[in-house]
Amino acid sequence: MFFHLLKYKLKALFREKDLLGWIFAFPIVLGTFFYLSFGTIMQSDDYDFSPVPIAYVTESGADETFDGILEELGTESDDQLFQITKTDMTKGEALLKEGEVDGIIVSVQDKALQGAASQNISVVVSGKGLNQTIIKSFLETYLKHKSVIEQIGSTHPDKMEAAINILSESTDFNKEISYSNAKMDNLSQYFFALIAMTCMYGSVIGRRCVEDIQGNLSALGARREVSPAHKLTVIVADFCGFVLVDFSSVLLLIGYLTMVLKIDFGDRVPQIILTAFAGSVIGVAMGTFIGSIGGISVTIKDALVSVISLVLSFLSGLMINNMKDIVEHTVPFVNRINPAALITDCLYSLNMYDNFERFYTNLVLMGVIAVFFIFGSYMQLRRNRYASI
Repeated sequence: MFFHLLKYKLKALFREKDLLGWIFAFPIVLGTFFYLSFGTIMQSDDYDFSPVPIAYVTESGADETFDGILEELGTESDDQLFQITKTDMTKGEALLKEGEVDGIIVSVQDKALQGAASQNISVVVSGKGLNQTIIKSFLETYLKHKSVIEQIGSTHPDKMEAAINILSESTDFNKEISYSNAKMDNLSQYFFALIAMTCMYGSVIGRRCVEDIQGNLSALGARREVSPAHKLTVIVADFCGFVLVDFSSVLLLIGYLTMVLKIDFGDRVPQIILTAFAGSVIGVAMGTFIGSIGGISVTIKDALVSVISLVLSFLSGLMINNMKDIVEHTVPFVNRINPAALITDCLYSLNMYDNFERFYTNLVLMGVIAVFFIFGSYMQLRRNRYASI
């Protein structure tokens, strides 16, 4: 009986062209617009590392070794670390204030910036961004190595050559490494959120699940109320049918993004599919929960489903790519109960981490949310009785 009901529910769903348009066609159209807007940027090298602009203030007699290293790192090449402007302190401070450079490196003899003693190389930065961190890290590494070499030279000069070789091998100021199995940038968040939105759109058909089994909401529901089929079997068959339809739409979207638009989601395909399935279950369960609320008209329920789905998708980064990060730094609890944010975080963690700890944590939270919606729907539907239908 279950598979018979499931088969005919799927047949009925695939005949509703307007409903399928929102579930299948709209995400693909939106994904295409995303790609036309910035997909080519993602595939270009615009987000590759750019040399850090710095001002270099030096004088005759300063550290010549440091001068040579800095000149080498400022030479145009694939490994160029700095874009150097040699100037005096006054002009350097003006460039820093105007944002033309991200820091000032000062190399003077027997004195440091602002009269500090004993250090002849110093750095001035404005802010705490990535480029400022690179400048400070470079200088700290150089000074540390310089100190080690000076100490070895004074105590074990015979080991100087070996020490220099070891330090040279361990020093790489501009080396590209990846913690991901995919090409990741900040625009990928839009496509993650698009997948989450498609999962949340399962609530549109999930709401229909309740309408089709309640005798006071539709003629179909009235006929099914008096049918000999057990109500729980009908509910489960309908729910599974809606999940399969929404899951199919998510898989179609992922296939379109990866195979047609060439968006790279990495090679952890089973985990991506598992995320899509869990998201579809939550989307349909949320729609079923809203649809089962009594005392509210179908029109209001439809409006609630649409608004809630869009708000959750917005908070996951569908319209503003760093919105999830903003929420994380202000009200992080919202990201823990927002299924759309959990879906995007699952996809993000699959691309950024070499283990599955964060992924499975998000998946457990999604399971808890799905169980809450399903149990809440069951509690509201199990005792429905009608004086007449």
